[in-house]
Amino acid sequence: MKHALYFKALQRKLKYRNPDAILHADQMQSFVFTQFELDDANVYIKHLESLNVQYTYPEHVNYPQQFYKMIEPPLFIEYIGQPCWLNFQTLSVVGARKIDKLTIQWMDMHLKEFLQIKGDVAIVSGGAEGVDILSHVISLKINRPTLVVLPCGLHEIYPQRLKLLKDQIIQSGGCLLTEFELNQTVRKNYFYFRNRIIAGFSALTLVVQAERKSGSFLTVHHALQNGKTVLTVPSHPMMSSFSGNQYLMKEGAFFVSASQDLLDFWEAESWSGPV
Repeated sequence: MKHALYFKALQRKLKYRNPDAILHADQMQSFVFTQFELDDANVYIKHLESLNVQYTYPEHVNYPQQFYKMIEPPLFIEYIGQPCWLNFQTLSVVGARKIDKLTIQWMDMHLKEFLQIKGDVAIVSGGAEGVDILSHVISLKINRPTLVVLPCGLHEIYPQRLKLLKDQIIQSGGCLLTEFELNQTVRKNYFYFRNRIIAGFSALTLVVQAERKSGSFLTVHHALQNGKTVLTVPSHPMMSSFSGNQYLMKEGAFFVSASQDLLDFWEAESWSGPV
């Protein structure tokens, strides 16, 4: 409890940043907390507990191991549901909100088939309309836990459609997770923080469909910054809605056209250790 208190107080002091990659309580010796800051953090944590909202932080047993390798690992995260990252490896999936019907068909065929083959893999995405929410729905269709990373607090779930899936996600063994406090509404800059966590969860990030200038490239940025592998789905060069996919391929991203390609990259990554 003492460490939880310090990490929550530090998160507030640093405003969700962790530029020095602080991962241990003894690294916080250079920070001075006022009694008010500690008392206020304690009140908030007690409030989480009264609502049965779970939380984790560096050194805690449920803190995702993948976060220890991040450049700016989160200092305190809250979630409802099960910490499925403890029992499942994760694949990060991102993409456009407005998606082509061929994208829907590809995901329903090849992403689903990959998950059916790899029974120990859970999807991590951001719950947004389009690629994100479809990846969660596909997971639920095959009774697979899925992990939704939010750009807001757990009492202000965004987008609205995600609220309709919340109970099903929890019942499937998945969870909704966030860095932001319960009543924090979504803000534009919070997507930057949200996307770094999506990328941080997995060794592989799959960009299914994206334009060159899109939020998906925030996740790509974080993935590459943290030494992760980026995969993308190829497209016809005249399809402007896939301009981001085409750019990624020019820049050296690996492309996957079918579930077998995705499986091959997964297995290749596994040779060097857990994905």
